[in-house]
Order: sequence, then structure tokens, then C-alpha cells
Amino acid sequence: MIQNKIRGRAFRLVGLILGIIAVTVGTTSIIFSAVGMHQARLCKSCRKGADYQ
Repeated sequence: MIQNKIRGRAFRLVGLILGIIAVTVGTTSIIFSAVGMHQARLCKSCRKGADYQ
């Protein structure tokens, strides 16, 4: 009986986990950027926005 052991299983698992983390962080940063840009656009006309300009 010949068993074909697959090597590098840990590296593939770590790569999958790091890939999932990278996608999550990237998506979160895009969402925070969009929310920040929206808030900055709203503050152009409010009193707080005038203080920062």
C-alpha cells in the first residue's frame, strides 16, 4: 500500500488563514474610508467642519 503524503499542509493552512485576515482587514479599511469621507463631506457645511478648515 503506497500512501502519498501531501507535504506543506501547514503552509497552506497558514496561507489560507492569512488570506482571510487580509481580505477582512482590506474590506474593513475600505468601509472605514468610505464612512470617513462621508463624514468629512457632511462636516463641510456644519460648524465643526468650519473649525477644522
